[in-house]
Amino acid sequence: MAYDVFLVSANEDRDTAKLIARRLRALKFKVWFDQKQVDETFDAKDARNAMNSTSMLVLWSENAVKSDWVRAAASVGHSRPGTLVQMALDKTIPYEPFRTNKRFSIASMTSRKTPEGFYQAVDELGSRDGRTDLREWMGYGSKDEDERADWLAAHPEDPLALHAKAQREKELGKKPAPAPEAQGAAALAAASLKGTNGNGHRPVAGVKIAEAARPTAATIRQADADMGIGWGTIGGIVVAIGAMLVLAWVFRSQPLTPEMRASMPAISNGTPVAMTCPAGQVPRSLVNQVLQPGTIVDDTTE
Repeated sequence: MAYDVFLVSANEDRDTAKLIARRLRALKFKVWFDQKQVDETFDAKDARNAMNSTSMLVLWSENAVKSDWVRAAASVGHSRPGTLVQMALDKTIPYEPFRTNKRFSIASMTSRKTPEGFYQAVDELGSRDGRTDLREWMGYGSKDEDERADWLAAHPEDPLALHAKAQREKELGKKPAPAPEAQGAAALAAASLKGTNGNGHRPVAGVKIAEAARPTAATIRQADADMGIGWGTIGGIVVAIGAMLVLAWVFRSQPLTPEMRASMPAISNGTPVAMTCPAGQVPRSLVNQVLQPGTIVDDTTE
């Protein structure tokens, strides 16, 4: 994400940094400011955000000159000409190469008092983004509605004017206009489909787009033939399944006759053995298969 201002301060000066970030955001500057930062390492993510910012605003103080993070961030801003903007929270003079650059003093700044140095710094930051007359806007009070309206009308492309326009359209229930990127994509899509029948194909010469997209009689017959083959296959499968079910029901429904029971192996079912053999006898099939003749071993004695 691109930012207008990359705000740098020591952890001990966080309250003042929050106030400055709030004032800049009220002027519709996109401000990068990490309120939860605790370490002193200026990592790759910080460097990326700094490089994606138009300006870097450094708040110098007695605490800031001792901070490795502040010095590292300020060095990145100093390496990009026309990027670094400095504010002084006290009379501390930073090290080289920062001591020779201009610093806007905001030592007496509070939530109710705005020093001259802050106005000058805002003008400097605004000029980097092509914005003008921000000092005049900051001088208006809540009751100066006519003056505010005149200022917005005189600066229609300023983020403040664009924000006010979006708010009015929202109150009227209008949808916001698409971003320029979205408009470009829509125009490209319309140009790519120009002169086509809606699916990316050129229509036949002398035939309307609707008629070119209409299916022919041959296509309809082929679709019907394909559908007939499909239904025929499904019907054959259903008939085969029904025949299998009928056959299974017929054969399973036949009762077991005595002849069928007598022919069944006695070893596989206890019921035929009990019905076909008198009490105290063993079926011959069992004797032939299991009780084979052999040496009799007396295992009743030790």
